[in-house]
Amino acid sequence: NPCFPRDVFSDLPKPVWEAVYHTTTNHLGLALLDVNYQMLPGYDIVIEVDTQVGLKRNMTPGDSLSVTFMDYRLFVINGEIYLHINADTVIMTRLILKAKGFGNDDEMHDKFTAEDQAFKLNNLFGGDQLEVTLAHQFNTLWTDEGVHGKNFAIFSVPNATHPDNPAAIYAEIHITPHHQVQQIDPDRYQDIGLRGVFEKVFKKGTRKRRNLNIDAANRRSMITVGNVTKSDIAPLASFSTVDEHRFPGKSAPFKESAHGGSCCVSFSVDDINLGGTRNNHHESLLVGIAHTKITWKPWYIKSHIPQKE
Repeated sequence: NPCFPRDVFSDLPKPVWEAVYHTTTNHLGLALLDVNYQMLPGYDIVIEVDTQVGLKRNMTPGDSLSVTFMDYRLFVINGEIYLHINADTVIMTRLILKAKGFGNDDEMHDKFTAEDQAFKLNNLFGGDQLEVTLAHQFNTLWTDEGVHGKNFAIFSVPNATHPDNPAAIYAEIHITPHHQVQQIDPDRYQDIGLRGVFEKVFKKGTRKRRNLNIDAANRRSMITVGNVTKSDIAPLASFSTVDEHRFPGKSAPFKESAHGGSCCVSFSVDDINLGGTRNNHHESLLVGIAHTKITWKPWYIKSHIPQKE
């Protein structure tokens, strides 16, 4: 990862060092917390996902810094954990988490041999008590934006007539200028073949060819249900950002380039003060997350960044 100086990683185990500097960073970090929001010993891990499922982006001198995966996010829907990643566009799979030694491993495979079999991932670094299994190969959520579709918000809507049935799953695929929502089935897909992938990736009439491992997931086009629901009414902001105060109205960068906001994690007064050294918080708190693109600076790789920067 060129954003950090080498001495930050020099004392780490060799597999971690090589994963960071001889490839690009595709690591997924997971940790289980106790009631005090402290990491449970042995349950904090780092996993390199793409190499284990055969999707590692081809490494050539021309694209050696091109990552396979970016922007990992987890969504809990219908009691299941779904992993959402930006690749060429959004890909998703279902995660199965369990403590080492618990549960039945008969249906788990140690090697990725079939795309629709549950596959247990090896931990690259960290503890040895948490085991992560992919329920199946990643499915790709294609939209009319093609490879420009990123960071979809995933949510569920309860069944109004049968509340005990699983809730319908939706993806918010656009925010501006039109708000668009699509119902999806993350665990089912249609194989559109490489020709179908090329039609999604390249402009019509363009003569192109490529041989990328990621296309094994790209061709697994996620099943969608019904048509896209479209509205000219922008969704209400779930939280405000500094940019919105600095650039109010439609020109707010967060609104124009919605790079995957997430809101909101609710913390009560008791939650905030729990396990801490201070007890001076008297109001509840909603924590929201928004990430936007930043311009790379040469001093990112320096050991000591000047305070003025």
